[in-house]
Amino acid sequence: MSDRIQGLHHITLCTSTAQADVDFFVKVLGMNLVKRTLLYDGAEPFYHLYFSDAVGSPGNLTTVFPWRRSGRKARAGTGQIALISYTVPSGSLEFWHEHLTKHRVPILKRYERFGQPVLRLQHPACTINFELVEDDRDTRKPFSSPYVPERYAVRGFHSWTVSLRELGDMDYFLQEGWNYRQADKDGAFIRYQVDDGGPCRTVDMLIEPDKAPGNWSYGEGMVHHCAFNVPSLEVQDRVKFEVEGLGFTDCSDRKHRGYFQSVYVRTPSGALFEAAHTIGFTVDEPADKLGRELIVSPQFSEQKEELVRRLNDPFVV
Repeated sequence: MSDRIQGLHHITLCTSTAQADVDFFVKVLGMNLVKRTLLYDGAEPFYHLYFSDAVGSPGNLTTVFPWRRSGRKARAGTGQIALISYTVPSGSLEFWHEHLTKHRVPILKRYERFGQPVLRLQHPACTINFELVEDDRDTRKPFSSPYVPERYAVRGFHSWTVSLRELGDMDYFLQEGWNYRQADKDGAFIRYQVDDGGPCRTVDMLIEPDKAPGNWSYGEGMVHHCAFNVPSLEVQDRVKFEVEGLGFTDCSDRKHRGYFQSVYVRTPSGALFEAAHTIGFTVDEPADKLGRELIVSPQFSEQKEELVRRLNDPFVV
């Protein structure tokens, strides 16, 4: 394994409502709600929900900010993550087509990319696009969900796709700053990978020269950022130092996010990347009770009831 940027860690979306996210990620995609907490950036509280396998493993962690009650909509376009792709076992797309149709999830198309069968779909309550990719190289244990049989279940991330008008300095950033190497091309898609590539070690660039840029601010219907795994804080420091040394100085200081520590960088594509080091989800809940209670940071503990009232976004799992 690389001793710098490794595989995919987590991805964070601005969605619609908390209930719509639970219905989609838990009851349709068969994930586990491993943490319910808050977004602490800004004055207004919003849920920060984490969906994953049983324990919130890096590379299998989709997090959401349900944003609809703010009234702010995103503008989709280049400079954003355009596709979030998960792996499923070979031969399972027939099940998924029927399962998604039954739950009224929009299916956009079924096709092949880089020689693999792909089913593209859309979050039924907002405009974020996802894919299911058949790939038997992914041997990770899925979450044991009552909604999806294990033989068809999502294993974790396959890849993410960044939309950009031209490749430009993004190739330099990925290869010199982010430790990913260009591996293949398929039409407008350019594939980058770390180590031997494959599930959870792949990121694609989608060249869309005629597409307008998307927005960077929070708003319903966008991927806010994507995070890659680093093995230690020392490596995280080195990545930040080296990325800034290449001239990509729009890079944050380390931020403690409760369950991981993070450094963010605005890439030449416009998409926001994160280098994340895992702390784990059992720091404030036992493993057998993950995601059952709203967790707030200690400095907000006395305001918990007021924060829940202001959230005004109830949901039932």
